[in-house]
Amino acid sequence: MTYEFPPNKGGAGTYCKELAMNANKQSIHIEVWAPKNSQYVETIQVKALPWKGSQSWLSSIKLMYHIRTSLTEDSPVILHIGDPGVCKAFIRLGWLVPKSFSRIITIHGSELLKFTKNPVERFLFRKLLTSCQTIHVLSNFNKNRCVHFCKHIESKIVEIPGAPSSVVLAKNEATIKSKETGCIQILCVGRIHPRKGQLELLKALNALPTGLQRIIKLNFVGPVNKISYVKKIKKNAENFLGQIKFTGEVSNYDLSILYQSSDIFSLTPITTKTSIEGFGFVFLEASTFGLPIIATNVGGVKDAVLDGKTGLLSEPNNQENLKNNIIKLVESRSLRNKLGSNGIKWAKKHSWEAVAKKLYLPN
Repeated sequence: MTYEFPPNKGGAGTYCKELAMNANKQSIHIEVWAPKNSQYVETIQVKALPWKGSQSWLSSIKLMYHIRTSLTEDSPVILHIGDPGVCKAFIRLGWLVPKSFSRIITIHGSELLKFTKNPVERFLFRKLLTSCQTIHVLSNFNKNRCVHFCKHIESKIVEIPGAPSSVVLAKNEATIKSKETGCIQILCVGRIHPRKGQLELLKALNALPTGLQRIIKLNFVGPVNKISYVKKIKKNAENFLGQIKFTGEVSNYDLSILYQSSDIFSLTPITTKTSIEGFGFVFLEASTFGLPIIATNVGGVKDAVLDGKTGLLSEPNNQENLKNNIIKLVESRSLRNKLGSNGIKWAKKHSWEAVAKKLYLPN
């Protein structure tokens, strides 16, 4: 059950789509419950929920009513709580769901911040986790946070990292243009939002020596979530001596082209009061294309980016550290090639088929 199915470029949406597709490949019957405006996917059976999913009380009530009227208590069903919106509904009203239904919940990361602040919600979230037979986490960071929050659930936790999205892996379909000599192209993929840290990246680029700034082309790819944040980024971009482009959302084909024509991938997330990067599928996606990565060591990022092997991790809120890592990669082609080559091998170790098998067929 998910309210975020797809978009392909959102973490929870990608997770639910890839998991369902690859479970079906192994003859595991999956039915995805998702809002009626969800994108059609040929290989997945989708049941359209007749409302737009959200974390509102009304949406929570509708989901519980739909479960009670669509399923019988003797149905051999496992309910998989796939994203924070559905998790919120179960925190509030999960007691309405028959106990005969087994439950799997996936903790992406931000749930551990959003649902543990209010004392009542904290209590109910702990009860929800206790009621689940399996708690899937994508990183060691998420596992440790879950255990710290509720020690007696440790035996239920399964740590299975995600994998690159399949939608941008059709390399042979892309035509790569020759890269400009002496130009370093940095690609940043993610919604334009404070948590994704695009402003931190740009500030570090502004601190580079002027000679390095002039050879850099920076491409921000992703939808705009905060207009005020974009204005801050564009204000800082006025001082940058290189080139900056805001591409917005692009097709999977065009995204593949951008990956292949870039030299470095950088996304520098930060932690906010209610959100954290629990893993980061996009980092493995970039590694698949042999891009060395510049990122920040927050949340579960270090489980997706191996510091010094597939990329360089900077400490959060350390502009000097981030600037120096950028300089290292911009100035050294051999380091870029080394980290990129390691990244390809690292990404190949992750597959959604393996995730589906370990989660749904543990024995």
